[in-house]
Amino acid sequence: MQMHAMVLEQFGGRLTATVRTVPEPGPGEVLVRVVACGAGLTLESVRLGHLGGSTPRIMGHEFSGTVAATGAGVDGWHEGDPVTGSFYLFCGNCVMCASGRETLCINNKGNIGAKIDGAFAEYVVVPARNLVRIPEGVALREAGVIADAVATPYHIARERARIVPGQRVAVIGAGGGVGIHMLQVAKAFGAFVIAVERDPAKLLRLQEFAVDAIVDAASESWQADLVRAADGQLDACIDFVGAPVTTANGISALGRGGTFVVVGVLPGLRSDKSAVLSVDPMYLVNKEITIMGTRYATRAEIARSLGLVRDGKVKPIIGASFPLSQAEDALEAIRLNQVFGRVLIDCAE
Repeated sequence: MQMHAMVLEQFGGRLTATVRTVPEPGPGEVLVRVVACGAGLTLESVRLGHLGGSTPRIMGHEFSGTVAATGAGVDGWHEGDPVTGSFYLFCGNCVMCASGRETLCINNKGNIGAKIDGAFAEYVVVPARNLVRIPEGVALREAGVIADAVATPYHIARERARIVPGQRVAVIGAGGGVGIHMLQVAKAFGAFVIAVERDPAKLLRLQEFAVDAIVDAASESWQADLVRAADGQLDACIDFVGAPVTTANGISALGRGGTFVVVGVLPGLRSDKSAVLSVDPMYLVNKEITIMGTRYATRAEIARSLGLVRDGKVKPIIGASFPLSQAEDALEAIRLNQVFGRVLIDCAE
């Protein structure tokens, strides 16, 4: 049986439409019939080779679909089951995996869509241990987006920033595909939420959301504006941009006991050796500031994120959708920062 797929032939290149044989699941693996696949800036890092792997490669890691077949030794999954899942190739056996922290797996082999073929195709083979069942009440088409763009913020809110009701929380890059969901998750955790964004069109769209304050990062005074918006006590600042100016301003805007969370770095900054975080140690001491990184989400957190959507506490924001054959156009829209919210690739053409 044949399937359509979009393939990266070489790092730095463009995706090309290809017809391939549908892969067969091996022991411990599941073949998923892909319905849709979310898309964000991580794909640009994959395209440039920053996440390793090899080419040719079918990209795409934010998948949702139904079980089409199971390999030997797979229990608990049956044809037709609605699924999404983690895209980390964790081992399931190391001390980190055993303690429920598979995002820090000692033997992590990489990502689906980078190390092995991903979901920019009509079918994808994934390890059975990666799968998460999609509950009733959650749209199958949106579930792949939820498994990354909602689950990542959930991990930040629950395990990293540890947001509690009444705290003041800022989100830098609030109009992006994950940032817009971070706003909602922080709100669901009871925070006073401040959206920080520099794109004029996205600033206008943010006014439609239930945020408590908006800061224009295009203003030269945006650090001071952020302090004022938080009434002088910014408890957490979550940075989805990772540029020197956002880290510097975000950290300096924190109040006493504040936490700064670095979610990622724009692909263009990964090779910039000057893009480093610099901070006065005594500033950390005097205000008891915490600076930390964060890394995706666990399967349990993906399941809880699906529950947040099912219960109406978070709404997936799909800013644009493209058919599988136009996946390269989707990546271009992401590179040009043209989309408010998450991009979705419809793979069941």
